Amino acid sequence: MAPVFAPVDAFADQRMALVMGNSAYQRAPKLANSANDANLMAETFKKAGFTVVDARNDLSAQDMRRTLRDFGAKARSADIAVIYYAGHGIEIDGNNYLVPVDAQLENDTDVYDETIGLDRVLVAIEPAKRLRLVILDACRDNPFSKNMKRTMASRAVARGLAKVEPSSPNTLVAFAAKAGLTALDGDGKNSPFATALAHHLATPGLDLRKAFGYVRDEVLQATTNRQEPFIYGSLGGDDVVLAPAAAPTAPPPAPLASTDTSASRDYEFSERVGTVEAWDLYIATHPSGFYTDLAKVQRNKLAAAATRPAPAPVPVAIEAKKVQTSPVLPSQPQATKPFVAPKVAAAPATVAPLALAAPPANETKSVAAVPSSSCTTRLARRGNDAVGGPFVPVSIKPNVEGASVRTIAVSPNGREIATAGDDGVIRLWDASSFRLTRVLRGHAGAIYALDYWTDSTLLASAGWDGKVKVWDLKGDDRSLTFDAGAKQFAVAFAPEPTPKYLAAAGEDGVVRIWNLGTRELAKSRLDHQSPDPARAPVRSLSYAPSGSGEFVSAGFDGKIRFYRTSGTIDIRDAYGRKALRVAYSPDGTRVVTAGSDAELGAAKVWDVKNGTSRLLTGHRDYVVSASWSADSKRIVTGGGGRDKSVNLWDADSGRLLASFAGHQEDIEAVAFFPGGTRLISASEDKTIKVWDIAERRVLLTAIGFGDEGYVSYTPEGCYAGSSGVESRLSIFNGSRYEPMTLEARKAMQEPAGFTALLAR
Repeated sequence: MAPVFAPVDAFADQRMALVMGNSAYQRAPKLANSANDANLMAETFKKAGFTVVDARNDLSAQDMRRTLRDFGAKARSADIAVIYYAGHGIEIDGNNYLVPVDAQLENDTDVYDETIGLDRVLVAIEPAKRLRLVILDACRDNPFSKNMKRTMASRAVARGLAKVEPSSPNTLVAFAAKAGLTALDGDGKNSPFATALAHHLATPGLDLRKAFGYVRDEVLQATTNRQEPFIYGSLGGDDVVLAPAAAPTAPPPAPLASTDTSASRDYEFSERVGTVEAWDLYIATHPSGFYTDLAKVQRNKLAAAATRPAPAPVPVAIEAKKVQTSPVLPSQPQATKPFVAPKVAAAPATVAPLALAAPPANETKSVAAVPSSSCTTRLARRGNDAVGGPFVPVSIKPNVEGASVRTIAVSPNGREIATAGDDGVIRLWDASSFRLTRVLRGHAGAIYALDYWTDSTLLASAGWDGKVKVWDLKGDDRSLTFDAGAKQFAVAFAPEPTPKYLAAAGEDGVVRIWNLGTRELAKSRLDHQSPDPARAPVRSLSYAPSGSGEFVSAGFDGKIRFYRTSGTIDIRDAYGRKALRVAYSPDGTRVVTAGSDAELGAAKVWDVKNGTSRLLTGHRDYVVSASWSADSKRIVTGGGGRDKSVNLWDADSGRLLASFAGHQEDIEAVAFFPGGTRLISASEDKTIKVWDIAERRVLLTAIGFGDEGYVSYTPEGCYAGSSGVESRLSIFNGSRYEPMTLEARKAMQEPAGFTALLAR
């Protein structure tokens, strides 16, 4: 969307480096050269013209985790991402770990709590587009390995670092010395390896593979063949350089918004006319300026469209198309057809809830996953070797904290799921594996609403800080911010051929509509008025999928309001207390609402034309959330209060098809998972759950969305999570819970996430 964000070309060839040097170890002799080597490499990357160079020395474990997290967020926009680390490293059972300065490492199992795994480092640079490079000057003789106690005699603590084979393409890991061997710290100010890197990596136009070849030769010569650097991973056939042969031309400055009110007014008039002639007249009247640049884009677009047949609009088929073209779920071609599931179709009107089993009485502080009779053998990965192990039920300890999740949005292309909540952070999840891919930070308060644009490249968010943001997901996650001045509960893009209008509403009862092209408030209506300020807020709104501009809003006054194209507002008394959710069906014929009446809550289906409604009977208390399937034939709702169930309904008959239980607090958001055969729910209990509709069971649970990381786990015991999460997991051995061992970790961890589970 050109009017909102700067051109992508202006941000081309983004090269970013993170440099970490650990010298001042608190429980080991100080390393003489690590900080010096890190400083040298930081200067090297700066000379090479890197866009971002973050240099950090003497980091604790917490500091290293936060530094990697922050750099990983920046790397989303990087073409080339490099991490250099100088300091102690350690290998245990074929896995490599970087040692922070506050590590004690009294026992071999302490590495899982006190160090940073190389896998975590690779995750930080994974988003980079052209090259991912990790340079480890961490092969020194390690004093920790000599003194630490062994909890198992079979556990190997080796010298140097273990061989690695990066699984991501265009990824290199450079060791100062070959696997299993140690590197020299050097007699001078810098180590031989760092010195050679500084000589060759920043050579303009030099291919990276040749540069590392020169580094190898120089180090061998400087150490009389005692130390040989080594590279793991592979690149394609094209040259990859860290320093371009010639300095790139400086990008033109981004156009500044015009302060000429006449230009803004004339632009709006030309936009209303919408012809090539109108834009030509505008350009002739205003030869230069921000709006002139936008006018040229609009004029050229119309001229190009005139030379080819216009594409047939398919406003109602947007949802169906996203499932049909989704590459995420190739094994589900039936998802584009009306859903037929024999098990569900045969279900009685009331289905017994499926609950997670409680832990044993002596473990009441843990939330245990359900043991499964299908627990057999799991393949995990150690380097390139597959190893087997039994499924073991996982228990999540109570110190896995996070924030309540308030909203879910599924991208139209089916590849991504966005969630947000009380911590003000937006988390994006890969829909095929349910791994956390990136986070978006910018709100200063809770986020209660998210909405994707139809091509999945833009995401809108509404927060309690009074800000409404539009995020550019195809670039570097930049955002355009609108200030509503009051807590915001709802946000929605108007479904038009190009992104033009964005609506938001909140605590003050005002519905605001912004023009994304002019970045100005286009319309503001105070329609949810009440003598009681507590009943004024607008909790939810939804646009009609037809592109007509009609929308519907739901408020704490218990009413829903249809905003018609004629300008009239059709008000309906929906609930005796509060209307909490409203959503148009993808075919545009109905809306579903959730809310609270005098005694019990209810979900209701409304006919858009005549305003009549039908009650969906089945929840035992107020209903918080509701959403449609892509084919408009099913509805999912989430309950609150005494009712914390996720209910699935037939939209035509109103029959309850299935009910799922397992959340401990109000279910703030529900949606159909891409493909339509599963549901996803988010709750105030700080968990996200994915449910299988046909099997009527929970597939996985995700918990812990704060700085301490997260973990996703299945009832069978398979898990995936952020670095170091193993320290927060325990294993039930049939009679009691025990700390997770390395063997159990290897047996249970699923390297590919939950792709096989979610894609069937």
